[in-house]
Formats: sequence, structure tokens, C-alpha cells
Amino acid sequence: MRDSWSRVWGLHAQSSHSGRSGLVRERSSISPFGPAVVFCVVALMVLGLANLYSATSTMPGGFFWSQLRHWLVVWALVALIAWIPLRHLRQYAYLYVALNYLLLLIVLLWGESAGGSQRWLALGGLRVQPSELTKLAVALLGAKYLSAQGVQYHYTFSALLPFLLAVGGIFALIFLQPDLGTAGIAVLIVISQLILIKITRSSLMIGGVLCLLIALGGWSFVLHDYQKQRILSLIYPESDPKGSSYSQIQSQVAVGSGGSFGKGFLEGTQSHLRFLPSRHTDFIFSVFAEEHGFWVCLMVFLLFGALSYFAVEIARQAKSRFSSLLAAGLAAFLFFEFAVNVAMVLGIFPVVGIPLPFFSYGGSSTLSVMIACLWLLMIHRQNRIS
Repeated sequence: MRDSWSRVWGLHAQSSHSGRSGLVRERSSISPFGPAVVFCVVALMVLGLANLYSATSTMPGGFFWSQLRHWLVVWALVALIAWIPLRHLRQYAYLYVALNYLLLLIVLLWGESAGGSQRWLALGGLRVQPSELTKLAVALLGAKYLSAQGVQYHYTFSALLPFLLAVGGIFALIFLQPDLGTAGIAVLIVISQLILIKITRSSLMIGGVLCLLIALGGWSFVLHDYQKQRILSLIYPESDPKGSSYSQIQSQVAVGSGGSFGKGFLEGTQSHLRFLPSRHTDFIFSVFAEEHGFWVCLMVFLLFGALSYFAVEIARQAKSRFSSLLAAGLAAFLFFEFAVNVAMVLGIFPVVGIPLPFFSYGGSSTLSVMIACLWLLMIHRQNRIS
């Protein structure tokens, strides 16, 4: 199975002396995805800001102007980071991961709490959420560790164990905040990268059994009661309509009432009459669906789909194994954040607190998404000039 997947993906082994085993394409076949990625990013950013303005127009706190400042700061940081050569990402990948570990530990010891979670660090006048930047750290960690061997190398469970333990430590630190949604996205990024390497059949069986045992143990001894109730409410939403099911019920009402063409900008009743909770973060897509309807939502789906497709193609065309695995991890990050958030809004996934990229309020999440897009553009540029 691994061999056939590698042929589909386009992996070809090269000389180990070149250090460039990975996805090889002739330069003439490299498609110019850069402008398309930038178009998707700018279009989603504009739509997200307009929707946030509507979602928070009746809320005190100036969320729109704060998010606009976030975007200005993020673009400035991205302009600085863009000068860092791509090879430095590989060279200092473990240092970035170690720094992220340190920040997650500091959050657990001295972080700020809100809504029952301890996820933020106060740095001067800024509040930083290190778990959002962890998604980038996990993608870097996977790309660095899994690119150390040649394309034809078959990983055993013992060879993967240090990597899995490092990821497990990150998962545990985020889960303790608690932030099950972000921890889950980190796991999905890792799985997306593991799919692209060769793993022995016995190791796959061991991994499958361990995942099952961890899931059973987590349900019995680790998950909090409210987290279990959120999962059960997905199956039986009528069991707690005023408690754990309330958010999803109101979200589905908002999405359904939008119909084909929506109620109009600033005209959403579920959000402006304050029936919809977390309308500027987790359930911001419900506001968009109610006001703009199915057809405009379909346009947003197409933009996210196009961005994910371009990310996958950039990974396929990457000139090194590290770049390929990093781009694949970033593609998984962007796609799963969108997919899980929308599934949560539509009531087909438990409420786990996943922001919608480009739409949800938050400086740290905005920064992590934009850095992911920047790294994809850097890999694409490397593909074009190599």
C-alpha cells in the first residue's frame, strides 16, 4: 500500500549524497500557483473581516478594529519572516519545537485563564496563544524527522517512537489547558505526514492497536464530563437542548434560515439578537451562512478548496523531501481547520473550539494561518527556481 501511494504521490529516490530525495518535477511542469494562493488568501481575508464586522456590530469591545490591527501586525511580521531562507526552517526546526514546548509549559504554570481554559500568555499589551503556533511546530517536526531517511526507507515502530513521543508530549500539554480541538488538529497534521512515508505492516498494526487503547483509556479516564457530553450531544442533540447542545442547535437554525441567498449583510437575526454564542470565534461561519446564504457559502468553500488543492500541488512538486512533508503538513493544517469548524457549525462534529481560518477573531490563529501560507509560497518559489 505504501509503495502504490508513493507512486501516486510522485516520490522518486535520488542519490543520498545530493540530499534532495523527494518530489521531482521538471521546471517546465511546475505550475505558477503563487498568484492563485495570494488571491485566495486576500479574498478570504476580506470576506472574513467583513463578516466579523457584521458578527460583532452589536457587541461591545471593538473586535473588528482589533482584528484589523491583528492583520496589520501579521502582514508586517510576514514581511520580515519572508526574508528567512527556507533552508533555515530545516536547520532550526528542532529549536522552534523546543521553544514551543517551553511556551506551552509556561502557559500551564503562569498563563491567563478565560472560559475555564488556561491558554494565553500576556506579553506587554498582547495576549499570545502558543497552542495556535504549535500547529506549525508539529508540521516542522514531522518534516524534519521524517525526511532524515531516504524515500525507500521503511520505518519501523521503534524508529518512529521518538517522533511519536515528542508529538504525544505536545498533545498532552495542549490537552491539559484544556484545548482538545487544537490537540486534535496537531494529530491530524502528523497523520497526514505519516501517510506519505513507508511504514512496515507490523508497525501499522501496533500503531492501530495502540490508538484503540489510547482512545478507550482517554474516554474512561482522561476526558472531562463536559467533553463527553459534547460528543454524546452530537448523537442525541435533544438530550440537552439548553446545555451542551444549545450552541449547535442555534448554529443550525442560523445556517438553515439563510436559505439560498441569505438575509442580507448586517441582517442576521440569530447573531444580532444574541441567540448564537461565540459568534465571533467558533460559530462565525453561522453568521456568514445566515446573512449570505448557500451560494455565497459555496464560493467560500471553493476558495478554501482551491487553497487546499494548491497546497497539495506545491507539496507534490517540492524539490526536497523536507519541503514536501512540510507543505503536506501545512495543507493538512489549513484544510482540517476549515473542515472541522464547518462540520462543527453544521452539527456533524462535536464542538471542540476550532477557529475558522481568516474568519474567526484572534491574533495568534491569524498569525499561524498566514505563516503557513507564507511557507507554502516559499516552498513554491523554491520549486520554481530550482
